Amino acid sequence: MSACQTIRRKFLGADTAPLDIHDWRDRLLTAILMVALVMGTLTAVPSILQAWKEGQAAIALVDFLALAWVVFVWRQRSLSFHTRAWSLLAVLYAVGLVLLVTIGPVSQIYLMAFPVMAALLLGLRAALFALAVDGVTLLVVGYLANADFQVPGFQGQSLTKWAIITANFMFVDSLIAISCAALLRGLEKSLERVGRDIAERKKTEALLRASEESFRQITSQVPGAVFRVLVTPSGERQYRFISPGVRSLYGVDPEAVLADPDLLHSFIHPDDLERIKAVQKSTRQDHAPVNIEYRVVLADGTQKWLHLSSSRVTDPAAGSVRNGVIVDITERKLSEEALRANEARWKLALESTGDGVWDWDLKTRQVLLSARFKEMCGYAADEFPDELDRMLQFVHPDDVPCLNQDRDAHLAGATPTFVNEHRVRCMDGSWKWFLTRGLVISREADGTPLRMIGTHTDISGRKQTEALIWQQANYDGLTGLPNRQMLRDRLEQDIKKCKRDGQSVAVMFIDLDHFKEVNDTLGHDHGDLLLVEAAHRIRHCIRDSDTVARLGGDEFTVVLPELDSLPRVEQIAQDIIAVLAEVFQLGHERAYVSASIGITFYPDDATDIDDLFKQADQAMYVAKDAGRSRFSYFTPALQEAAQTRVRLTNDLRQALTNEEFKVFYQPIVDLQTGRVHKAEALIRWQHPTRGLVSPAIFIPIAESSGLINEIGDWVFRQSAAQARDWRARHQADFQISVNKSPVQFRSQDNTLQDWFEHLRKLGLPGRSMVVEITEGLLLDASSEVSQQLVELRQAGIGVSLDDFGTGYSSLSYLQKFDIDFLKIDQAFVRGLAPASKNLALCKAIILMAHELGMQVIAEGVETDEQRSLLTQAGCDFGQGYHFARPMPAEDFEHWYATRTLTVTA
Repeated sequence: MSACQTIRRKFLGADTAPLDIHDWRDRLLTAILMVALVMGTLTAVPSILQAWKEGQAAIALVDFLALAWVVFVWRQRSLSFHTRAWSLLAVLYAVGLVLLVTIGPVSQIYLMAFPVMAALLLGLRAALFALAVDGVTLLVVGYLANADFQVPGFQGQSLTKWAIITANFMFVDSLIAISCAALLRGLEKSLERVGRDIAERKKTEALLRASEESFRQITSQVPGAVFRVLVTPSGERQYRFISPGVRSLYGVDPEAVLADPDLLHSFIHPDDLERIKAVQKSTRQDHAPVNIEYRVVLADGTQKWLHLSSSRVTDPAAGSVRNGVIVDITERKLSEEALRANEARWKLALESTGDGVWDWDLKTRQVLLSARFKEMCGYAADEFPDELDRMLQFVHPDDVPCLNQDRDAHLAGATPTFVNEHRVRCMDGSWKWFLTRGLVISREADGTPLRMIGTHTDISGRKQTEALIWQQANYDGLTGLPNRQMLRDRLEQDIKKCKRDGQSVAVMFIDLDHFKEVNDTLGHDHGDLLLVEAAHRIRHCIRDSDTVARLGGDEFTVVLPELDSLPRVEQIAQDIIAVLAEVFQLGHERAYVSASIGITFYPDDATDIDDLFKQADQAMYVAKDAGRSRFSYFTPALQEAAQTRVRLTNDLRQALTNEEFKVFYQPIVDLQTGRVHKAEALIRWQHPTRGLVSPAIFIPIAESSGLINEIGDWVFRQSAAQARDWRARHQADFQISVNKSPVQFRSQDNTLQDWFEHLRKLGLPGRSMVVEITEGLLLDASSEVSQQLVELRQAGIGVSLDDFGTGYSSLSYLQKFDIDFLKIDQAFVRGLAPASKNLALCKAIILMAHELGMQVIAEGVETDEQRSLLTQAGCDFGQGYHFARPMPAEDFEHWYATRTLTVTA
């Protein structure tokens, strides 16, 4: 720094631009004081000496004092600007006034400096004040001079002339002072703008520095390297910024890249270099964004895959500025390579299993299908589309919504894999079922799926099997009607709908009367034909919305939902009864059946499905008992009877243990001699609370519950013991008949051998016992039943055919089976009278039986006339209230003794 600069800095302050007008004026005041000090010293010293020589001590004193005051003001920098400025102005005015008075008008120059300095230092107001002071001063001095005051230089000047001089002085002084004030005002505004600009620039610079610091912090956390580069039209690069991530990518520092623009390019793999140059040249021309993958070889020989993306942000005259990022994709590339290798092996493996393979690019919606899939559908390689939307046109329309839903669910991440079953139209127009499975194997960084792969497996065979299984599980194989399971499903749906709509549902149970005879006489094949035709006829009696199902055997069920009237139900029942009563043409055979129908209603009778079925079944049996070929409604009485039946069944299980059963015996009388050497054993149940329960009530319960086997065995053993006793005490040929239910014959627990063994233990011959059977057993005589009848014959036990004439009255079984006794039903005996049809029928039966080697027993003999007519007709035995009611063994013995005495007498 030179000596002049040092002096300037010491006396004038720092050589910097003023911050504002106040700073500028402060510097100006300092400069003026310095000049006044220097120049004042150079002029005041000679002036003081000259004035002192000439005896003008006042002038010397004023110059000295003025110079001393300037030095004082210059030195007192701590004083305020205004104090120092007004002090300087006061000095100028005082010096000018003294010189004006002592020297004359020639000294007006000092007064002229007073307002000019005021304008420079304090502004327009101070300048105007100083001008006013100068004008007043000049006028006062001129006036005093004309008032005989001895003012030098003013002698001979008239007041008017002096006023004109004063006005000219003021004009020039005002012009200079006001010009300086206006100039400084403009300077003040300029400095204010400059100050604002400087402040704004500093604020902007501060924000920019903060933004740059934030940017550097953010980019330091970004994987890879963030950069800004200037690319000239000639292709030269100049990096403006690059983040520290470049160290992990290339192994170089950011400063090295900034210093050497070609450093990063030196690492590019030779095989990728030309491709990158072509991309860079193209982007310089069209300014398009850059997205490119390439390899680099680092200094240590390591090879990496990098991905560079950049876009143009500005285009100054010097070139194009681009921002971008470089990331390491080596791991992804290695994974893709491994995936491609795995895919090749995977596709080869899947193709070898016979499945079709597919590969879907979600961006292009293109699907690569294997040749195997096209072969399965019968298409050539170029006959099946490879675009997803067109492929969906080959999918069955009913399957497309579910297919899209399952695929979208997997793409959204809701399911781990994509699985769907759908039909595809084949080349020949048929539909083939495929199981499609797939998996997303590639996604973008934000999770957006990019690629799916999967397989197509032909499951048509499985679907056919499933359809067959479902058909067999839900439909009757013979009639094609819904079975019990499907019936329940449909009834549940009908009940839900009717419950919602406030309507009723009718349930009909239909049983075909006499169907068993058709099966037995014509064979099961003809019986099946009848069932198929019956199902067809029932279907035509109901609406499409109604349901008819086959529960098994000859039982059908009809469900009538959404009922609006009871007459409609009755009409349908009558229609069904009518169509089923018509002749059935079964090949070359004709058959007739009828229908018994039970009807119940939801919700009037029951709300549970099982209860509805039970009630309809109960009502159907009421229709059968009422004569068949009719319908019956369920009533609470039927429900009560059913509940009673259940309670009796439970009580029946304890009856044997509690010894509640008794065996009563009814004598069978020889009509020719009046002797009694036969009796029928009849079971009675003495219920502890209900009293004597009729066999007509509890025997069907015992048959349906399976208790009949145990009860029948007990009756046989009781009767055998009684036969031994009476054969020993009364007659050696005494014989007791026991009833054996068809249920016992068909039971797996065959007790015949036990019976035979029991008789041997008692020492009784087989002829001591007779087994009574019904016509129904013979009509349904299977090989097992026939074998049992043969065994009874071989054991010597007699067989009696009970209630003959009221059943099916087929005479063929009389020839087929060995029957010992034929019992005329009491329905024929009850109406016996001379010359009556019943008598003719009884005679015919007796004659036929005798011709076949059978003896005849007439049941229900209640009058002596009936006994006499039967005796005359040749009937062998009689049984009925005319002779005796059924009675316990001890009462029977008393009756027998009395009877024997009477007959003997």
